[in-house]
Amino acid sequence: MLTNTPTGRIIEEEIRVLLADTLDDDPIGPDDRFGDLGLNSLMLARLVIALEDETGLDPFSGDTSIVDVHTVGDLVGAYERALASRDEQPEPTEDAS
Repeated sequence: MLTNTPTGRIIEEEIRVLLADTLDDDPIGPDDRFGDLGLNSLMLARLVIALEDETGLDPFSGDTSIVDVHTVGDLVGAYERALASRDEQPEPTEDAS
């Protein structure tokens, strides 16, 4: 079950929105592969776009590649690393000159 983290909840919710007519009420787990859930590559792209809109993050603009993401847990990890990386960045300071 992914609902133990905010990122997991967002990703599970967006997957359920995409697969509303085909996904039953079973929990989505981190080891679930996208194809097993019914997500094809186009739907995965739509999921990433929806998640970027929802989170403001693009986890695939750095070291992580979308081809390295095979399971829901991989996707959660990519977003959590991007979130941690963003949170570690210093706030830009305004130059008062």
